[in-house]
Amino acid sequence: MDMRFWLTVISVVWTSTGLADGISRHEIPMETQGTRTFYVQSSLPGSGQSMLLIDTGSGHSVINETTLASLKSNGHAEFVKNLRAVMADGSTRIVPLYQLSVITIGDACVIRNVEAVVLPGNARQILGISALQKAGPFGLSFNPPTLSLSHCESPAVQTASEETEAPAKIPVALPVEQKVPVKVKTAVTAG
Repeated sequence: MDMRFWLTVISVVWTSTGLADGISRHEIPMETQGTRTFYVQSSLPGSGQSMLLIDTGSGHSVINETTLASLKSNGHAEFVKNLRAVMADGSTRIVPLYQLSVITIGDACVIRNVEAVVLPGNARQILGISALQKAGPFGLSFNPPTLSLSHCESPAVQTASEETEAPAKIPVALPVEQKVPVKVKTAVTAG
């Protein structure tokens, strides 16, 4: 299927979900490195700025252990349960699921109580369906690259403990070892 087909589908979904009918939209610029992957600027309280890969094929958002340590030390991440996750390479592993108090996407959209799985080390972080649904309906535009979200709080509503101190913009370049996409499909396990 070509890109025009998908743009038509997105346009139909966009119109049928109410985005074209006056629901306020928050337009967040997406960045790319010349591939077909898109990233958005984000911030997490106490953890600073980061680039999140937009991945509608990932059931949950993903953070890495470094970010989790920062969030936990500031009281912004709470363990929920362990999940059996199917990784992009088809392997499965048990991963912890945490509820994050808040994620700010771009400088326009605050999403609260987002569930995210935690992957080892300094793995690539992902904005998955678990967050996009909370801010939906959402849409993607490719000219210019933009993520549109409709149900967001204004960043002005954040409390002092949620504010981050970090540079306004970080580069989208990722180390080569982090460029392998991680698709997380989850199933609940006892834990």
